[in-house]
Amino acid sequence: MWPTMPFKDPNGHYMRNGKLAQLTDGGRSKTHNDDIYLQGQVILHPLKNWNIYAEAGMRVINQNKQVNLNKIYEYDINDNPVELAFSGSYAPGATFARMNYLNSNFYTTSFYTDYTLEKNDHYLKVMLGMNTEEYIVRSLSAQRSDVISGLIPEISASVGEDKINNDDNNPTQYRNWATAGFFGRINYSYKERYLFEANLRYDGSSRFLRDQRWNLFPSFSFGWNMAHESFFAPLTKVINTFKPRVSWGMLGNQNTDEFYPFYLTQNVVANGGSWLMGGVRPTISGVPGLVSSTLTWEKIYNTNIGFDFGLLNNRLTGSFEYFIRRTKGMVGPPAEIGAALGTTLPNTNNAELENKGWDLNISWRDRIGQVNYDLGFNLSDNRAKVKKYPNASKAIYQADGVTYAYYDGKTIGEIWGYETQGIAQSDQQMQEWQAANDQSKLGSQWGAGDIMYKDLNGDKVVDDGSKTVDDHGDLRVIGNSEPRFNFGLHLGADWKGFDVQMFFQGVLKRDLWLSGPLFWGADGGEWQSVGYEEHLDYWRPQNTTSIFGPNADAYYPKAYIGDKGDKNKLTQTGYLQNGAYMRMKNLQVGYTFPKAWTSKVNIEKVRVYFSAENLFTISGIADMFDPEAIAANGWSSGKTYPLSQTFSFGINVTL
Repeated sequence: MWPTMPFKDPNGHYMRNGKLAQLTDGGRSKTHNDDIYLQGQVILHPLKNWNIYAEAGMRVINQNKQVNLNKIYEYDINDNPVELAFSGSYAPGATFARMNYLNSNFYTTSFYTDYTLEKNDHYLKVMLGMNTEEYIVRSLSAQRSDVISGLIPEISASVGEDKINNDDNNPTQYRNWATAGFFGRINYSYKERYLFEANLRYDGSSRFLRDQRWNLFPSFSFGWNMAHESFFAPLTKVINTFKPRVSWGMLGNQNTDEFYPFYLTQNVVANGGSWLMGGVRPTISGVPGLVSSTLTWEKIYNTNIGFDFGLLNNRLTGSFEYFIRRTKGMVGPPAEIGAALGTTLPNTNNAELENKGWDLNISWRDRIGQVNYDLGFNLSDNRAKVKKYPNASKAIYQADGVTYAYYDGKTIGEIWGYETQGIAQSDQQMQEWQAANDQSKLGSQWGAGDIMYKDLNGDKVVDDGSKTVDDHGDLRVIGNSEPRFNFGLHLGADWKGFDVQMFFQGVLKRDLWLSGPLFWGADGGEWQSVGYEEHLDYWRPQNTTSIFGPNADAYYPKAYIGDKGDKNKLTQTGYLQNGAYMRMKNLQVGYTFPKAWTSKVNIEKVRVYFSAENLFTISGIADMFDPEAIAANGWSSGKTYPLSQTFSFGINVTL
């Protein structure tokens, strides 16, 4: 809603562009769910140390969603109602009643048995079993136009055209998938000193053709409790636990975008034609693309090396682990081809991704007098790199020119952009800059208050070349949006019934490129532009007539309404944000009444407490944003539901 637009007209009715008539009178959406969750287990013990398990689970979701569109009105100068279109997709006065029905069933079964053998210092456990999963979903979306009365928004109380919907928001479909797996495990230890485990899975998925459906997935791990060795005895007074370990394993991923990627499927749209046949729109369908006969499981190889430790009577404990995770046969897009084929190629197992990282956990627990206290700290890091991807040209962007593409050697999260020189303080300064750094390919009418971008490749022209890794012009990798060095910190203490617990979390390194009106202020035209206090720090010349006065040392460039200012908002170093932060996620203070008091009224324990969530955040990001809530969600940065600060009081009673 424009700030210059009246909220209501002189007769007290909502004005059209505020969309308030749509919100208050345009209809309702009501959803009713009946969810059933059942689990069961049977355990048999035929012989000593031999166990047999049978498990089954079921999740059934029945959902009814009723949506109706009512007539809405605006009013003329004489206070006469005039039918108003709900949006550009509907005619003025359009109404409908819609019913969406969804039935989702998920079934799981497991049957396995294990046997344990212990003899002298040897321990052996063997397990064999199988499991199945099946998911079935049915949905139907039907609607009828021309509701007789908005008071009874039912299909049966409508008299217009019937329509069966089938789109992402209102699907009509039947789909299912199923998996089955057989597995075995062997655990062995000797004197609790040498530990070994081996696993083998044989899994099948309905998402793949018969000859690609099944695959073996092995794994093993080995641990050595070194502190139990005789040569370690002189150190046990200080080092109580030291257990190095190594593991390797392969997992499979069957979650493709489609339930039936190996079938030629046609999207049938009822009443989807753009012309009339016999007075009605015909049902239409499209030509299916090609399918892959070799599509199969993505295979994920994990290698882990680490150790656990305990020192000073295990007051100081912790662990460290380094891992390499390599996904081979990752499902990627088809190779680049010309348009002469006339249809799309299928996705295939043609990509490869590698993750490398580590995790560190440390905790300390002790007592000083009558005060018990503990603290814990964890820190982790991970970087992912594309090892193989079907992008022969190494294009930096996808076809839309905005979304980043994968290519061989790409580090996930890369931000490509220009290097910012600064804001031109005069037209003459900009002209002089342009003489050696021609920015005409980035925009026009450059002048005072605009951004000066650097020519990095020395050709005196600032551009993005062919937008490829080999020819990127003056673009360069200016940052990375993936969070690095994630950490958590726990502090706790108790004394004579009083206790306090604190938890902090954060990210030590992250770069963010933010876009849209919440960051730039004057962005998106009069419909979207906003004006927070931070946005007033924009460039203004010495001879400005603005009530805010001149501002040569501004953060933001000259303000434009409309797309003329887009040239100053290109991804660049000058406005790259620091996404690192630390947040106090939780604080809890409590008091437990002495047992001598509570036992008199036959109560085991009574504790009262105060809890607070998201108390404060330390961050270098622009003040308009929350470092944990920057997702665009299909819109520009920051347009998402914010995190809440919550305070609560409570009492716990144990009888």
